[in-house]
Amino acid sequence: MRRILLVGVAVLAIAGCEKSSNTSITRTNANGVDTLYSKSTVVDGVARFECIASSSGQCHYLVLAPGCSTDTACATPPLRRFAVAAGKTEQVSGLPKDFRQCVSDVQKEQCHRD
Repeated sequence: MRRILLVGVAVLAIAGCEKSSNTSITRTNANGVDTLYSKSTVVDGVARFECIASSSGQCHYLVLAPGCSTDTACATPPLRRFAVAAGKTEQVSGLPKDFRQCVSDVQKEQCHRD
């Protein structure tokens, strides 16, 4: 009986250690210099938007609803629009699962290219 209990506790401990995560990196450069370098990570429903470098000094983010695409205009307005200074990170919770996001070194109204 003790053995079954120990095995059960071990299984529960291992299952509790798994975290759901997703990471997206956007990096562009010109003449060997980063014009935009951003890392976005979602772990257990909390998103972290890290602006590593930007030619404008800020990374401009648009957070889109899950049904929207970053390649075409979306009828639904962005869920969030914000800027993060180069070298800083912003943490956001409460975003829907499977949200979309795009980042640019300049502020944009939509993710797709005009």
